[in-house]
Amino acid sequence: MDNRRYVVAYGDLMERSVSPAPENESGDFLTKEEAARRIVVEMDGVIILAKRTRNRAMRILRAERKKGGAA
Repeated sequence: MDNRRYVVAYGDLMERSVSPAPENESGDFLTKEEAARRIVVEMDGVIILAKRTRNRAMRILRAERKKGGAA
């Protein structure tokens, strides 16, 4: 069996998985390890962006709470 018969499958939102490539398609596929590594790299970037977004939102919430307590 060919080792390069995997793809990164995209689900809802940020869901990703390593899946076998469709049998009826030809193309430049990945090994299971390459597909998994792509997911890890992509998710590392998503985690960084999510943390930044969360931190910004938390700063806003803290500022709003201070305003509410000072009123």
